[in-house]
Amino acid sequence: MVFESLGVFETNSLSSSLKALDGIQKEKNVNFIGRQLLGEGIVALFIKGDLGAIKRALAFGAESIISTNDFRSSHIIPLPHKYLLSIIGLKRI
Repeated sequence: MVFESLGVFETNSLSSSLKALDGIQKEKNVNFIGRQLLGEGIVALFIKGDLGAIKRALAFGAESIISTNDFRSSHIIPLPHKYLLSIIGLKRI
């Protein structure tokens, strides 16, 4: 049984998040499930997939915006609780 993990990628601007999302989509085994505008220009992107694919996708995203210096952070939740996404305002995995 394959469990889906949740990846979170934060940037300092909307334009950088779009550029990072382009890099993230290079990894074919992840799905973009939503974004949150956190205020002061900070944007969080949420992706789901298996753990290894998310690690690669987040690395691709960070690599694609390295020149802009807008990368804030990334985080992986290996086994998210089934209600986590509804709490942050996204659809369930």
